Amino acid sequence: MTPIVLPPVTKTISREQVIRYAAASGDFNPIHYDTVIAQKFGLPGVIAQGMLSMGLLDSLFTPLYNQGYILREISVRFRRIVRLGETLVFSATEVSAEHDALKVKLSVQSQLADKPAVSGHAIFFPRARQSR
Repeated sequence: MTPIVLPPVTKTISREQVIRYAAASGDFNPIHYDTVIAQKFGLPGVIAQGMLSMGLLDSLFTPLYNQGYILREISVRFRRIVRLGETLVFSATEVSAEHDALKVKLSVQSQLADKPAVSGHAIFFPRARQSR
């Protein structure tokens, strides 16, 4: 089996992404759109939804989808807040094959912090072939 390489993906978190995610998810917590309220809760300002950061991981997986893999499991830990305007690097820190499964260790790193914003793992399986 040839090694699987997942090139890092970089995205800058915008206000529009946060608003669109709120509309799609129903997460209208004011800390995601109202600076004054966010600061009343001790935050430095408006922050992105953690699940938005997790959802953007999907762009990292495109090479696997193109090779016929499907995502079967994903588990993440939110380690720090993400502010609007932060540039995040989505990367696979390790990809290993185990039987038919691919296990991928994940990291979402802000270019403004030493600690990852999100870490976790995902498991992929080859898409089952249709029998004829």
